[in-house]
Amino acid sequence: MSKHCSLHTLAFLLVVCLSFQALPAGAQDESLSSLAARARECGVCSETLDRVLDSAGESRLSEPEGASLIRPLIEACDLRLPLNPFCEKLEEGLSKHVRPPLIVRALQLKIEDYVFARSLLPGPQEEVNPRLLTILGEGLSKGTPRADIEAYVGEFSSQPPEAFLAGAEMICLLGQVRFDYGLTRTMLEAGFESGGLNGEWRFFIWTVLVARQRGITDPQIAHEAALVLADKGAPSDVSSRLGFSSRNLSGRPSSK
Repeated sequence: MSKHCSLHTLAFLLVVCLSFQALPAGAQDESLSSLAARARECGVCSETLDRVLDSAGESRLSEPEGASLIRPLIEACDLRLPLNPFCEKLEEGLSKHVRPPLIVRALQLKIEDYVFARSLLPGPQEEVNPRLLTILGEGLSKGTPRADIEAYVGEFSSQPPEAFLAGAEMICLLGQVRFDYGLTRTMLEAGFESGGLNGEWRFFIWTVLVARQRGITDPQIAHEAALVLADKGAPSDVSSRLGFSSRNLSGRPSSK
């Protein structure tokens, strides 16, 4: 069995096993108010729980529907996952009037993504940086290929924490637009070797998007970025080398 398959299987089994532990006998029959109380004790966002309860009270949700929405939050809490992304996902679904079963499914998939990401990170689970786990979990939820994240953690987890965090953001954002991992890897290697990879590089995604609009190929982008990172430069230096300025990067804060 390959390493990728075995880790994937381990993550899936962990979700299943802990899910059964998190839901005691009769949990499926618990009332909405009882589940909400349990979720509050666990640390789930009060604002989200209040919105579910209010929606049920105003008959926009049935009690079983409300209960089904809270159970994944309790599961995420029992698994010691960062809770805000799950609360935000539920809130987003309610605000867009998404059907409860679809919201529940989205929350369950997000739990699987977070557990998979955590299974890749070295060290005890309780010592995993919540911010790093959120970056990787959200990246997976939004379409970053699992193989990209698995390869990144496997190759670079020994790097300094802040640089590794910056690289994780790059991997996740670039993976969502299907920027080839091999190209990203060449940039990261240059950045890690020079010590030039920092939090500003999370904005590099805008450089990529604008460059693509201008017909510049991904290998060209990666080549220039690797040279800039080797020289401890900034993403704005990459755009200059590619022939456009930071003013073209719509949505990116301008450098001072």
